[in-house]
Amino acid sequence: MSKSVLLGVVGLALFAQLSRAAEPVLPLSAPSVQTEVEAVIRQMSAMYTDLKGPQPIELFDRSEPAPQYLAEEQPDWIIGWDKLEWYFNTPQRKAAVLAMDMNPSNIRVRSLTPDLALATWDIFAEMKFRWSPAMGEKLRANAILRKTADGWRFIYYAEAPKSTLAYVQDMYENLATPEFRQRFESPAAAPGK
Repeated sequence: MSKSVLLGVVGLALFAQLSRAAEPVLPLSAPSVQTEVEAVIRQMSAMYTDLKGPQPIELFDRSEPAPQYLAEEQPDWIIGWDKLEWYFNTPQRKAAVLAMDMNPSNIRVRSLTPDLALATWDIFAEMKFRWSPAMGEKLRANAILRKTADGWRFIYYAEAPKSTLAYVQDMYENLATPEFRQRFESPAAAPGK
């Protein structure tokens, strides 16, 4: 690998690391909105795990004329009730999945209006399809939820996998041993000691 290519890769990795360093403090939601929206996100995750029970489509606002859903494995947006019903309830699609866990973390909720909230979170997804070995991946998700008589309901939902560069950087970072990391994270010994 040439020096200029190597320096370019190192520069991109450094830029990516610095961009992760400081997350601005957002105007968040009231604690009750955070708790309620987080409960809906966790309920959706439980529905993915229970393949025979209610499906996540039940958590969408039925008064929304054109709900939007972007699954990370789909080539395009799923917009409207007919397409959403197909995605969640097609017997062939459901038969292909043997097991699925969608574990949310780092859930952040921001009130947009008294009855609209924006949520962003991370997902560790594990899946087993009939034709492949078990696999896992890290995703990011965002959604807009509306407060209804039935509680908070999705009107927009999108999953976003990381770019190839971000996956490669994570892979290299995760290969460093805890002992090696500790050498740089512990306070340096004072000179002369």
